[in-house]
Order: sequence, then C-alpha cells, then structure tokens
Amino acid sequence: MGVGLTDSGVEDLASALSTNPSLTELTLSENKLGDSGVKLVSAALRNPECKIQKLWLMGVGLTDSGAEDLASALSTNPSLTDLDLSVNKLGDSGVKLVSAALMNPECKIQKLELYCVGLTDSGAEDLVSALSTNPSLTDLDLGSNSLTDRSVPALRRLILTHPSLKWILLYGNRFSETGRKELRPLRGFRPGLTVNI
Repeated sequence: MGVGLTDSGVEDLASALSTNPSLTELTLSENKLGDSGVKLVSAALRNPECKIQKLWLMGVGLTDSGAEDLASALSTNPSLTDLDLSVNKLGDSGVKLVSAALMNPECKIQKLELYCVGLTDSGAEDLVSALSTNPSLTDLDLGSNSLTDRSVPALRRLILTHPSLKWILLYGNRFSETGRKELRPLRGFRPGLTVNI
C-alpha cells in the first residue's frame, strides 16, 4: 500500500522488475505514480524476464492517457493474471484501451478489478465485447461505476455465455429496480457463480 512512492522513484523499481524473474506479486496501490510512473512499470512488464503475476495499481493517479502504455504491456505479458486498476480516472476511453488488450490471445488476465474507474454504459459495451473473447477471466469487479439499465443486456450476455466467470461485482451502480430484477435471477444460473448487485 501507500509508501510515498512517486513517479521519480519508480524508475529504479522498474529496472529491478525487468531483471528479477522471481518477483511475482507487486502492490503499488495508493502511491502517487501518475501516468508517468505507470508508464515505467508498463515498460518493465513488456520485458520477457518480468514474471509478475499479480499487479495492484489501485488509486495511483492513472488516467486514460497512461492506460495506453499499460494496455500495450498487457498484450505482451502472458504472466500477468491478476490486475487491480480500481479508483483511477480511466473513464470509458481508458477502459476501452484495456479492453483491446484483453482481446489479445497473449493476455491471460483472470481477475480484473475496475471498481470506481468512471465506467459508463458506453465503455461497458467495449469491455463486455472484449471479455467475451477472453476465456481466462474468472473474477470481475465493476462496482461503484455509472452503469445503468442500458448495460444490463450486455452484462446478462456476459454472465450467461462466459465459460469460466466465477464472480462479478456490480454493486454501487445506477441500475433501476427493473434492471436489478433482470440481473438477480442470474445469481443461480450456474453452480459456483456469484453475481453481486
């Protein structure tokens, strides 16, 4: 968690990531990395020697402009399976970049956390479309975004057709009672599937 790390201190860390194949988990959450710091981490992720499996970047000041570098890294790093981008200002454009990376066969993300990233119905369409082609995904957190009933058909499609999805968190969005009624029956659709509305 937060240790006062900024973008200027990330350069040394990124260099270490590139040359340390034994490091598999990295938590940088709640540090002021900004887009420039995430860009350095992303460059390290593109190095074949980097074997990071779990990367937590919650609340690091990432925006849509920094998401492009990260998306590029996701497309080329088959080791990364757990990614937390929660509480960053990605918006639909940033999520769209991440979504494009998820469509790459090299991307093996299993757990994706996009809690409170400014996602709306428009971005949800891109995300669902991308996730539909990513068989690795098991856990998805879309809580506390701005999704409305317009997203319900796409979310239903994802839940009903994705073969490995185990849980999806949708609490804190802007669904009406009608939208919630359409989603609630999916809770018992498949053994082992959790749908949190």
